Amino acid sequence: MNCGQLTHAERIAAVWTLMADSLPALLASFLVTLATVPIVRSIAHRTGVVDKPDMVRKLHGRTVAYLGGVGVFVGVFAGIIVSALFAGGDLASLPPVPFSIVLGMIAITFTGLADDIWKFDARLKVAGQLVAAAALAIDEIGVNVASGLMAPVLGGPQEVLFRLGDFAVLNATVFYWVGTGLVAAFVLGGSNAANLLDGLDGLLSGITAVMCIGLLALSLAIVYALPPDLSNINELGRSMAGARVILCLSLLGACLGFLVYNFNPASIFLGDAGSLLIGFLSVTIIMTFANLQPFGCPLVMRNGAEPMAVGTGAIVMPAAPLPANAGYEGVATILVMGGLAMFGLPIIDTATAIIRRRRAGVPFSTPDANHLHHRVKRAVSGSVRKAVTALYGMELGLVLLGLGVSSYVLFGHGRMLWPFLVLVGAFIVILLVAMRGTGAAPTTVRRPGGAPAAGSAPRDGSSA
Repeated sequence: MNCGQLTHAERIAAVWTLMADSLPALLASFLVTLATVPIVRSIAHRTGVVDKPDMVRKLHGRTVAYLGGVGVFVGVFAGIIVSALFAGGDLASLPPVPFSIVLGMIAITFTGLADDIWKFDARLKVAGQLVAAAALAIDEIGVNVASGLMAPVLGGPQEVLFRLGDFAVLNATVFYWVGTGLVAAFVLGGSNAANLLDGLDGLLSGITAVMCIGLLALSLAIVYALPPDLSNINELGRSMAGARVILCLSLLGACLGFLVYNFNPASIFLGDAGSLLIGFLSVTIIMTFANLQPFGCPLVMRNGAEPMAVGTGAIVMPAAPLPANAGYEGVATILVMGGLAMFGLPIIDTATAIIRRRRAGVPFSTPDANHLHHRVKRAVSGSVRKAVTALYGMELGLVLLGLGVSSYVLFGHGRMLWPFLVLVGAFIVILLVAMRGTGAAPTTVRRPGGAPAAGSAPRDGSSA
């Protein structure tokens, strides 16, 4: 493919075609979730899988069903299946959502569902999340992010890190195992961060919908800037371009369908099955930004090919040919960081909780009424709807931050250092602002007799 022949109009047409081919996934996930949630809500009430108010931690005032996560899972799964069965146009040429992601979805949903019904031990919950992370490693989803972090220090993947006699250890080996560890950390951190934030009616599902719109916009921007080569069957089989769009739309549709029943006053909660699944899928989509190759329009020369134009500017080629993967690692890592910025509210909430409880010298599981949603709710005179709407606005700001930095990487072709510093600096500033006014110790929930309440933070309409 000669990328110089791809005009702006042709790139836009390709993006719109891919989007149109993917819309059945959005419609299917929305309608299936809309139809499934009342069924699982009825089952939850009949089987006693409900959240009963106790006027200590659970302040929602009436018995509310769990199992909402099952409805979200069925909706997302329906979107994936529909996209595979009824795809047309360019989407039919792109690989479907990998089975490893579906396997991870099943593992994480079962883990959360078991906790909702049988109150799983914390170690078993971690084990289930690690199984989901291991499923992603089957297709090396997200593993490449380690290359972008370590290559500037250690050199390229094919360089020798050290030798033991005749035995040489390549950087690629270290990158793989470090990347696998990062995938596990992403899944554990993302799943539990989403679980912690699920504290008000419609909060997590609505924030995820806003985030999915941002992740979808970034996914389509990648297709515009670096379109997959549909004529190269060997390389096309490794492309995540279509799967990434399908996951964004399927999760968006499921969250919107669930929000119909979950917005204040909620008639059903996500439960751990839903919050863990949403966190898992969110970080999975973000990690796919590390799987950028192959491109039809690379950022650098490939195998001595002629210089190619990308976007609106021409690329200055080096004198000697570069390997096919040269220059991608840094771009992929910054795009992952941009995606994490969009997932910023759960990350900031979890980070402040860890710092707050560390400073207070209490266990991380200590009940706490100083989460972001608690503080915003107090600031708006206790209105759940106003608090949730304000947090939606905060999430939109983080989405715009992630899109702005990622767009600079895709279209500005500047140094990777600047977007990296912008994202790190923004995170530090937001973290400092979020910590103001929380005090050294968390606001601990206490029973009427004065003893601290067991369990997690107080909830006004949540599952976790």
